[in-house]
Amino acid sequence: MAEQAGQIAALFGDWPETLIWTCLEGNMGQIYVDDSESPQSALALYGRQSFFAFLAGKPNAALLRKCEGKDIILVPQDQAWADLIESQYGHRLRLFTRYATKKDTLFDREQLQSLVDSLPEGFEVKSIDRSLYEVCLAETWSQDLVGNYANFEQFLELGLGFVVLHKGQVVSGASSYASYSGGIEIEVDTREDYRRQGLARVCAAKLILTCLERGLYPSWDAHTLTSLKLAEKLGYELEKAYQAYEWR
Repeated sequence: MAEQAGQIAALFGDWPETLIWTCLEGNMGQIYVDDSESPQSALALYGRQSFFAFLAGKPNAALLRKCEGKDIILVPQDQAWADLIESQYGHRLRLFTRYATKKDTLFDREQLQSLVDSLPEGFEVKSIDRSLYEVCLAETWSQDLVGNYANFEQFLELGLGFVVLHKGQVVSGASSYASYSGGIEIEVDTREDYRRQGLARVCAAKLILTCLERGLYPSWDAHTLTSLKLAEKLGYELEKAYQAYEWR
């Protein structure tokens, strides 16, 4: 098994995606291969309601079909995988750009703490406990803050997150979208009527500081330029833009 695990990991190479690392570690997500004895193609599938799929090795239509019927973002390792995706589903998919940040950011802790301290009066930041976990799950806008964990016990063991409360209601949050042994992938969400008030920035700063205190790396992979700009305000630097697909 160790030999096969090494072969599977080698198919993904040095692809710096924390969701792949999470799947390879086996606590969250799934790995599929074309041949368990001698894998040449691999799929790292992460998520519970919405998904990310990272396709590596030799392009394989059977593995690609495992992504059908899901709310999913497809990320090809290379142009050969992209060509297969487009040949199979081109008319059903939208090509778009995501933005990966560097994985060795040196954060300015004083600046991050100043962001936390800038929270407006009447708002408070709280760590996600059992009751807040349930609240986040109950609202569509906040489900991704906790929804990739099987239950609160798994979130408590592997995850980490903070929310902003206003008048007793959760209105913004930053949490672990995924967890791996060296850190987390950050998810940030704000209720629509509370956006553009800096609340996500406060939550994210608090989450980053807590990760640093625990020796964890807080990875940020931006879905949009807006997300990238927020990341840059927190100290991240762009590593590269890359292409991904989602169903139309």
